[in-house]
Amino acid sequence: MQNSRFSKFERWYLYLLFFELFAGGGGRLITFGPLSIRQLLFGGLLVIYLVRLCLDAQARNELAQLFKRPGEPIFWVIAALTGWIFVSGLIGLVNGHAAGLVVTDVLRVIYVLIAFPFFYYIRPARFTMKDFLQVVIWSSFVVGLLTVGISLTAKALPGAEFMKFYDLMNRLLPGDLFFRPSGGVFYKSMFVSMFMLVIGSIAVLDRKATWFVGMVTMLSAVSIVLSESRGLILGYVLGLVVYLLVRLVVYLWGNRQSIATSRKMRVFQVIFLITAFGLSFYFYKNSTIARFGGDLPGERVSVAQDSGSKHEDTSMSSRFILMSDSIKLVRSSAARTVVGHGYGTTIGTRKTGIEMSFIDILVEQGAIGFLLWLAIGLLPLYYYFRSFRRTGELTTVHIGLLASTIAMLLVTNINPFLNSPIGLGFLLAVIMIAYELFDGKQAASRGNMSVNADY
Repeated sequence: MQNSRFSKFERWYLYLLFFELFAGGGGRLITFGPLSIRQLLFGGLLVIYLVRLCLDAQARNELAQLFKRPGEPIFWVIAALTGWIFVSGLIGLVNGHAAGLVVTDVLRVIYVLIAFPFFYYIRPARFTMKDFLQVVIWSSFVVGLLTVGISLTAKALPGAEFMKFYDLMNRLLPGDLFFRPSGGVFYKSMFVSMFMLVIGSIAVLDRKATWFVGMVTMLSAVSIVLSESRGLILGYVLGLVVYLLVRLVVYLWGNRQSIATSRKMRVFQVIFLITAFGLSFYFYKNSTIARFGGDLPGERVSVAQDSGSKHEDTSMSSRFILMSDSIKLVRSSAARTVVGHGYGTTIGTRKTGIEMSFIDILVEQGAIGFLLWLAIGLLPLYYYFRSFRRTGELTTVHIGLLASTIAMLLVTNINPFLNSPIGLGFLLAVIMIAYELFDGKQAASRGNMSVNADY
């Protein structure tokens, strides 16, 4: 097997894996018997990586170097979390939880194993940061066109026609669409729209965005507004706050020249930020009124609320109930506070996990699991900070990636993304990008990381 030909195949395989992960909703748009396309792509990459290890001495050496540096958090956090996932599964079985539920919970988070192939592949000389960003941009473009098209069509249809359209869309995308009373729609892959909105807005602020990036950023904004997804709006706001904090840190303790701007550009940035924060507040408030105001035609409200009753439109009351049930489980014993009740735990009437990721983690995996998941979520911040300590600066795209992961830590407590393939796939890729920037082994390839190569 020729190395160059094999590498080209691997590169396109990663494009396909990331695109399906970011644009493929819950991952079951295509199935092969009991297996989904997402599961097959995940398993396929592990197999491809194992073949690479068998045939490529360089790949084996790089993996060996990772194991020879166990002092690095990237090693012990990922290794410890992987181990604790299996321990939590065992605890669930010991506690008498249904084996099927335990397996379901383990499979939902075992995507963390993909960190090892990512460690090899996500490098400047292989699957570059620019490649990763291209997938994010194009996935956001597809998701934006899909969701905006569905939302505008639903809003334009009268009651009877809306119900036919509603049924059609749910047959085409079963379990992935959640209609609002207004006709707006939330799609599970809209998480990537938030990433794009954060990354694209930061690129626009620093005047590093191409016209296409600017267009996809606007499309993502319209998609989120029409979906009335308050959590994604909050995530976007936090992303902008992270941008401001990073710029402040660079100004006070870093290389001020790296953020030097003209007076005209500073005025533009101030206007952009004021407008972005103002519109975010407006649409957050408007989304709340639209979703719970009940001022729409009864037939459409009934259809949308029937769907929403299971997901979004009773979100606050149901989450308070689940929070109360979770606290009771956590406080049931000191041992279970530390190690959790294990996977497969039923919280209230929920057998498949709750929307609040860290609460779900605390119940099932205890304080140990909670700290491990928090640690993996903060690894990008850790490595970007260490990189900043060395150079005194961070480029636009790295700030965008950092802001997106911090935003995810907020949003995952509203919609569970961190402990699922969608969130893990994005987070683990950013961890590898941040680690590579810090590690500095590919100094000759820094053109892939420079400001001018961001987009």
